[in-house]
Amino acid sequence: MPTIMIVDDEAIFRRGLRAMIAAAGDDWTIVADARDGYEALELLEKHRPDVVLTDIRMPRMDGLQLQKIARERFPELQVVVISGYEDFSYAQQSMRSGARDYLMKPVEREELLQVLEGLKRDWQARRSEQQHEASLEGQELLQQAADQLVAGIMRGSVQQHHLDLLAQIGIELTEPYFNCMVIKLDKDSMDLERYRQTDPSLFQLYIQQFVQEIIDLRMSGFSFVFSDSEVAALVNLPNAEDGEQRLLEMAESVRRQIKSLSNLTVTIGIGRPVKGFESMLSAFREAQVALLYRLVVGGDKVLAYEQAVKQQFFKSERRKWSWEALEQAINEGRLQGINELVDSVVAELCDHAHTPEQVHQQICKLLIHYYELSEDLGIAKAWLGGRDIRGLLIEICSISSRAELTEQCRQLFGSLTAVIAAGSKQLENDPISTALRYLKRHYVEPITLTDIADRVYLNAAYFSTLFKQRLGKTFIEYMTELRIADAKQRLASTDEKIARLAESTGFSNIRHFNRVFKNETGVTPKKYRERIRQQHKS
Repeated sequence: MPTIMIVDDEAIFRRGLRAMIAAAGDDWTIVADARDGYEALELLEKHRPDVVLTDIRMPRMDGLQLQKIARERFPELQVVVISGYEDFSYAQQSMRSGARDYLMKPVEREELLQVLEGLKRDWQARRSEQQHEASLEGQELLQQAADQLVAGIMRGSVQQHHLDLLAQIGIELTEPYFNCMVIKLDKDSMDLERYRQTDPSLFQLYIQQFVQEIIDLRMSGFSFVFSDSEVAALVNLPNAEDGEQRLLEMAESVRRQIKSLSNLTVTIGIGRPVKGFESMLSAFREAQVALLYRLVVGGDKVLAYEQAVKQQFFKSERRKWSWEALEQAINEGRLQGINELVDSVVAELCDHAHTPEQVHQQICKLLIHYYELSEDLGIAKAWLGGRDIRGLLIEICSISSRAELTEQCRQLFGSLTAVIAAGSKQLENDPISTALRYLKRHYVEPITLTDIADRVYLNAAYFSTLFKQRLGKTFIEYMTELRIADAKQRLASTDEKIARLAESTGFSNIRHFNRVFKNETGVTPKKYRERIRQQHKS
């Protein structure tokens, strides 16, 4: 409700005005009264009322002087002056100086209430306008933050200024870990006519607002419309292990509630937690890759990259078919005979699959596998020519002719082999940089020297020699450094169990981890955690 201050050198008038305003109901709050202009200015600074009801004639500082100074300091302040008949010329002068209205002594109750009613309507109108402007400004900042974040993701560069922009709209992301989820509407969960008659962007907006509400209840984060068909959410986590589980639970809650409330289904892809905002792109890309498996396993699911893609869906069946010869040719960039190998694989797959869906699933799995590889090698754009991998998978799943499928696979795997063949010559000039980029992202995985040498198309012995010459340390020493550095950070900043920490930083078992950690640091992991925390306390 609006607030008012009364200024009059006569106490009896102040009490009378208070009584009349109070008797009118709860429309106004009287925050103070003052005996003259000097006292009024002090109280204005303290209470910041919406309206001042002031007498004209007062000692030390009269109403005209008070009005002039107060309007300079508080431009939004509304002033109503009170004067006797003999001082009416002062009231006129006050009105010319910007007073909202005037009252003549003795003040009549009905007249006072009429003036206050007009002031209240003006206050409500101003407040509504201010709220509308604040809302528009907030929406503009939200959209600006979303647009810049999307642009940063598309460029492959997210930086501190993106966090600063989010902070301007009250989204403080100060925890050390980040993760992403990507939410996609399952169009087949709704009536096609309903989808056609509604602006598709409204579905994305509904999902985005719903996701943000859930995030606000459970953790820190920011959701935004990423594309015409996807909503993305960036979440901030205090630690990797517990945070990942909380995000999975939240995603499942989002999926269930959207289905319950709107009769729509969504599929949600989730990446793996990363440390630092600048590493968020890795989690985002993994969330998108996880979401691709919607084409393989169906919608209305939460698909976690590590659990679903790496363990359950990809490794469980891909080797069931004879891909080895084709994969070897692709990895080596060997174009000779590539079409015959593609023909053989597609024919075998079509002959042994029980349903067309199985054929589509296996081709999609192989394409996703090579999409990830091409991203790691930086050749995805050269391979796909700017085509969207999701659109490509949809196109594959729409093919019902063996001849068409064979031709499409010839084109795709043939062009990939050609790109790798062309790129392998460049990689020979600097295979170590390529290897280092890959290792920094995948050091928690059980990577061998032979694995990484194959990835950069070098003989393992030659790669080992080149690696040592370039870095001054062996491949094993470098991998150990990466893993121990990650372990030290987690020991210092999280309560993660040491056995789980050993596994999540790439060590085969806790005994091996304890031995290597002590060799590198001089203390056991437990002693290291205790020492670091003691240092922080002191």
